[in-house]
Amino acid sequence: MAALILSRQTLLASRDALDWAVAGLPYIGALLVELEDESWYVQVAKIAGAEHYLMEHRAGEARRHVWAIARSRADLVRALLGFAQRDETWMTGFQWEVLEFDEQTRFARLPPHHPMSSRSGLTIDDFGGPSTMSDDDEHDALRNEF
Repeated sequence: MAALILSRQTLLASRDALDWAVAGLPYIGALLVELEDESWYVQVAKIAGAEHYLMEHRAGEARRHVWAIARSRADLVRALLGFAQRDETWMTGFQWEVLEFDEQTRFARLPPHHPMSSRSGLTIDDFGGPSTMSDDDEHDALRNEF
């Protein structure tokens, strides 16, 4: 099963652990669920002012990085648990969009409606602004933060 990386600890990504971690957003900042291969993961942050969550999923490499909005805590926990259990249907019920990366800088090109884009009008709880890190650097920083 996948690992829930949180507060510099690695926990088994069980339903109870995931439900507890999601309930702790935004106080814990963000959470990360990753498979044994650290390039397969889902990272989550809470969108301020709503019971909505930004999910970003990377399937091995930057060109296979997608994002979606989970509109409820229950939907998010279902998806994260399905990912952790390698249930092939975990992505259903969400509108996934490809997140494109600049080949030279390795930075994401955020579409205007992406919650972390300064043009979206949305705010991620406990987040200062759009990331200035490449996807790989951001993932490493997120892992080290926890």
